[in-house]
Amino acid sequence: MCGIYGRIGPPDEQLDLRATQSLHHRGPDGAGLWLEPLQERGLALGHARLAIVDLTDAGFQPMHSADGRYVLVFNGEIYNFLSLRTQLESQGRQFVSHCDTEVILHLYALHGDAMLPMLEGMFALALWDRREKRLLLARDATGIKPLFYRQPSPETMTFASEIKALLIDPACPRQPDLRAIAGYLGYLFVPAPATAFQGIRQLLPGHALAWQANQTRSFRFHQYRVEPKQPFVSLHDASQQLESLLKSVLAEHMMADVPVGAFLSGGIDSGLLVAMMQRLRQESGVGGQLQTLTVGFSDDVVGLDETQCAAQIAQQLGVKHEILRVDSILASDGLSHVIQQFDVPFANSTAQMLDVLCQKTRQHVTVAVTGDGGDEAFAGYPRYRATWPLIAWQYLPQILRTRLPKLLQGVSEGRDSRATVRRMRRFLTASSGPFAHTYRDWLNQAPLAEQFALLTPETLAAVSIDGQLPLDLGRTLEVLAELPASAAPLDAACYADVHSFLPDNILSQSDRMSMRHGVELRVPFADRRIIDFGLRLPTLYKSTPLAIFSSSGRHAAKRVLRDVAARYLPQAIANLPKKGFVAPMGSWLAGPLKEMVSHALRPEQLQKRGIVRPEVAQQLQAEHQSGKRDNSWRIWSLVVLETWFQQRIDRLDLPDRSAVPVKIQRGQ
Repeated sequence: MCGIYGRIGPPDEQLDLRATQSLHHRGPDGAGLWLEPLQERGLALGHARLAIVDLTDAGFQPMHSADGRYVLVFNGEIYNFLSLRTQLESQGRQFVSHCDTEVILHLYALHGDAMLPMLEGMFALALWDRREKRLLLARDATGIKPLFYRQPSPETMTFASEIKALLIDPACPRQPDLRAIAGYLGYLFVPAPATAFQGIRQLLPGHALAWQANQTRSFRFHQYRVEPKQPFVSLHDASQQLESLLKSVLAEHMMADVPVGAFLSGGIDSGLLVAMMQRLRQESGVGGQLQTLTVGFSDDVVGLDETQCAAQIAQQLGVKHEILRVDSILASDGLSHVIQQFDVPFANSTAQMLDVLCQKTRQHVTVAVTGDGGDEAFAGYPRYRATWPLIAWQYLPQILRTRLPKLLQGVSEGRDSRATVRRMRRFLTASSGPFAHTYRDWLNQAPLAEQFALLTPETLAAVSIDGQLPLDLGRTLEVLAELPASAAPLDAACYADVHSFLPDNILSQSDRMSMRHGVELRVPFADRRIIDFGLRLPTLYKSTPLAIFSSSGRHAAKRVLRDVAARYLPQAIANLPKKGFVAPMGSWLAGPLKEMVSHALRPEQLQKRGIVRPEVAQQLQAEHQSGKRDNSWRIWSLVVLETWFQQRIDRLDLPDRSAVPVKIQRGQ
């Protein structure tokens, strides 16, 4: 796990040095920089190393091929590198290291771009062909690892694992992208491929970008599908195949030359992985106890804490377990650090908790396995259950579908983000059109009309296309348009989340928070092989119409995964409803964080930014304080946005990394 950086443009060694040093937190075990002249321009490839496999200097990057033709910087882990290496050795290829980086170089020498689908793992890479003067950038199929780039002209390009490495260049304008920010205010994350900055993009998952002779071409090397469905004999047959696949994938994810631990919540995803890890360790004769960690709340007022269930699982499995606590003060104190790490506004409050968890994790292990990704392909989120009543809802007379939402207009939601009234209101007001539009509204924090009402005329003009407001401020409609019209709503929802909610939200926070503390998080459920298996499951193997009546049990969600979990975990745990890893923001914002909110939402400050209308923001705050409506996430998104403006637009607030040593290599 590492940080990568690169640039094609006028030679500037000091700029490239500073940019590489800015990624030191991602790779505290060493840094390297390759510099090569290109007529009037130069090429730079930088790397910050977190040593996980082959801790010797043989794994140092930038790494070049034995013949000197190819130079590679790579962030991630290739989990099938041992089998690929065996194949390559049978073809006469010779190795000098024991790391996966060298495998990529040999594969590319033999197969070129066609090697990308052969890589099973998480990765963002940049490979320079010195003979052809060609640069290849690529990102893994699920988007576990990030890659951002800026191309101000055909002959220049800069890329990096984090945007901060691009912002170090004084020539990079720090101008907010209003359309991206409008999307963020709806989704709570900036939908790819945009970022919050004009001119800076992120490479989409499963995509590659090739630059040669001032020509840039992007292409997709992997696409997930929901059809054709896999031909299982029964649910039991499917769960047996999933168990076998998951054990194989997890065994690969446990390979490392440093200590490996795990995050353990009270749910089935992490619980199943920890149980499997214990069994795999016993089968391979690994000694010692597996280290697991859980984070909970010091002031849990709405029943979000899962530490008790996690402790129960830990005790049964015999792991070495530690519980951490986060309160509103700790979360607010860490806000500036979290925003600084993301470089873009990001309003999922789980990031604050994950930050605390990763900081503690680094004291025990360098690698941690987590259950992220277990919901999207297997239909684990509560909103997936709503796809079943949606089918019946569509057959109701239009007059009923119009009048029913009005019955909830005067009903208070309270401040609990899990409020039943809030979910019912969202379902009733967003479920009358095509499913793609319905799901867009389910994913957003408010109906599209309410989102537009929050924005100033200047922002609305910026997001408009040919004078028309867009139907989506993210990628939900675009992604769902890839599916056949016959796709079931449940399959479509999973497909949409795998392409946006998972990489842009869940995996984004896992990468940034873990890398802030030099920890590598591994996510077996987000592995391409597991995602592909889940998406192509028969719909009824994920959930059944009985999910309408209950949020727990094997019919509610993740049926196949629960069937596997029942072989490893107590029945009560395997049948638990999805609880989620979220902070009690409703109570925090109305209580201990109230002053922070009032300061960030000052009318004069909002007027200065010019993004949202102050009077609407004030109304959101008043509704929340009174308990009339739960506006937790809309308010928090505005607080985070103001902090981002202060750190990335008003000034560039970065830690000083000038003392970090960087080994410079020069090509001729």
